[in-house]
Amino acid sequence: MAAKLLTVTLMALLTPAIVVGQSMGDRFISRIAKDDVDGDGKLTKDEFTGPDRLFGQLDTDGDGVLVLKDAAASLAKIRSRMAGANANSSERDMDQSPREALRRRMQQRQMQGQRRARPEPDFANVRYGEHERHVFDVYLAETDSDEPAPCMIWIHGGGFRRGDKSEGALFANAFTEMGIHYVSINYRLSQHAIAPACFEDCTRALQTIRANAEKWNLDKTRIAMGGGSAGAGLSQWIAFHPDQADRQSDDPVSRESTRVSALILLNAQTSYDYRWIKEHIPGEAWKGDGLQQLFGYDIDRANEISDEKHQLIEAYSPIELLTADDPPIRMFYRRSSDPAIAEANAMDGIHHPIFGFELKKKADRLGVDCEVQTVESTRDMMAYNRRWDVAVDFLKEQFAGDER
Repeated sequence: MAAKLLTVTLMALLTPAIVVGQSMGDRFISRIAKDDVDGDGKLTKDEFTGPDRLFGQLDTDGDGVLVLKDAAASLAKIRSRMAGANANSSERDMDQSPREALRRRMQQRQMQGQRRARPEPDFANVRYGEHERHVFDVYLAETDSDEPAPCMIWIHGGGFRRGDKSEGALFANAFTEMGIHYVSINYRLSQHAIAPACFEDCTRALQTIRANAEKWNLDKTRIAMGGGSAGAGLSQWIAFHPDQADRQSDDPVSRESTRVSALILLNAQTSYDYRWIKEHIPGEAWKGDGLQQLFGYDIDRANEISDEKHQLIEAYSPIELLTADDPPIRMFYRRSSDPAIAEANAMDGIHHPIFGFELKKKADRLGVDCEVQTVESTRDMMAYNRRWDVAVDFLKEQFAGDER
């Protein structure tokens, strides 16, 4: 009862201020309510099962205790500031050099007195196309070296119908502090244009980033991609697809490669084919509205779906494209591998680790390095909440290999 009342209270506090990542806020509220086992409205660091980085951001007075209603309000303020920073980005951001941008960021941190403060992009709303959502944010690596640094590209989730690149700012520091540039991209949602629009958008964004590598001191030979849910699928599709560079194009961006060094995936679907999902995932995840809107079909009239539509769905289902020369993969799921949870809840089904395990089966046959991490215990949840440390270590290994 206490947890339920706490959730209602926190939702009331957050509702006016949340401008992006509504589903992420819901998950945060639900999680911290569950952490408060004794129902006193407070959490110590030992009780908090989230990442240390987030606890530090929300513990504004530094006393080692989160008052939950204050933590919820702090989270709302952080999101509001991030949305405002993106909306008010200036031409100065586009004109400054990487070294000037990094210096400005470090000065801001010194003024704030917070090493772990959520960063603003060094280059905000960089355009890669004509649509309003054809933009990405660049966060520069913190390094004293003049050598080009590797890059991690993040694609947000949201069922192809919602979400924003600002969500990626939550963990930008995990990469930039370790010498890895970080880019978070937007793409057209399915209400703007159905598939293959979003896949083409993310491909173009990657090529645009490579085309500007010298401007941002980025090593275009060491680029990784990743994302959560829908973003994970978009990342896979690009990584598993043959190189889409058009070497004969008059457009220099189109001549850039689309191959990447590694993949970091959260709660990923590995197929978007409702027939495949129905066969492999218990429950009714295969009926998902998001997939119907993405590809433009009505599941209640499945017998009328054309062969051409089925071919399109297959062509944009990542698992169909995996080959032996594809990059290594790390997959993290915030769910148990128990198939029963998929049958009980379609949302758990569409994010179930079975997707990952099926990809791993094929990867193992092909000799592609693929690991899947699930949450079966409290200890596993703590490991999941420290996934960025694991991801960064993994990327550094891959990037070191690419240097050789």
